[in-house]
Amino acid sequence: MNKEQYLQKLRENLNGLSAEGAAEIMQYYTEYFEDAGPEREDAVIEELGDPSVLAAQAAEALGQTRTDVPGAPRPLFPSLPGFLKGRGTAQKNSAYRFREMDLEPFRSVYVRVRNCPISMKESADGRYGADVYLLLNEGETAQAGMEHGVFTVRISGRAISHRNQQGNQYVKLYLPAKEYDRIELHSSNAPVTSDCPAAIRSKLKIDTSNSAVNVSGIRDAEKIHADTSNGSIHFRSLKCADLIADTSNGSITVSGCRFTEELKADTSNASITAELEGSESDYRVSADTSNAAIYINGEKRGKSYSSGGGNRKVVLDTSNGKINVTYKPVLLKDI
Repeated sequence: MNKEQYLQKLRENLNGLSAEGAAEIMQYYTEYFEDAGPEREDAVIEELGDPSVLAAQAAEALGQTRTDVPGAPRPLFPSLPGFLKGRGTAQKNSAYRFREMDLEPFRSVYVRVRNCPISMKESADGRYGADVYLLLNEGETAQAGMEHGVFTVRISGRAISHRNQQGNQYVKLYLPAKEYDRIELHSSNAPVTSDCPAAIRSKLKIDTSNSAVNVSGIRDAEKIHADTSNGSIHFRSLKCADLIADTSNGSITVSGCRFTEELKADTSNASITAELEGSESDYRVSADTSNAAIYINGEKRGKSYSSGGGNRKVVLDTSNGKINVTYKPVLLKDI
């Protein structure tokens, strides 16, 4: 049985459900196959099992049976089989899927996954949405949803055996440009991107490894902290009190950012580029490198440099990489 035949059997076994309910189920499992990719088609068919049994489970999860009255109250759609794959004891080589684009509003986010790209974007319609696809080792579980008032995505448990994660797993968050209390995004060996113009009352914390971090648009945060290794960090158009970038063997770029307290950038074997609004007298700059040079507005200043007596502190430190600092005049329309 191939994907098309499986979905046809599933569709046939949904006869008697409301048109809306059947359409929701078919849309979900069609996307489930598409996300897994052609190479995992047989594995997904084996994972989902008999389509007639799946249809009955899906109908039950929707609060419907073939004799139900359409429109009857029902549980949340993510309780469909497949959405909760990975809850309880994860089966070997299982996948977890969560997709809900009309979540209840929340004020904080916590994501902890591995080997998985994370992106946070502004939603087009002002709704709160999440699209999650995770690959699990045997013994692991995954979950997505509200946890103590925080929208949470996490992998838990201890893997019985590890395997190379094949496939395009991901966590995609779609948030309105509103105020949030705290956002933490943790991954490994995969990029993390945040370009939602949100206000964050306390901290945006991002960490990964061996991959890049790109953050733009965040405003009015107490602290923005990005941490990676062997990957670059790019901060653009941010407003915060403290701005911190830590990496190794990756470049750091800061442009169009406004901070009121401190900018700290630390790397090795790579360059640091900082574009600062205002003049040199607005900052207290301390920059150090080894086996390279420091440039201030294009002028070479050696390997160690300090200047200024302003209120905003800038600490730039690298090795075997150059440091470029430029000052950009503040336009009246930007104030």
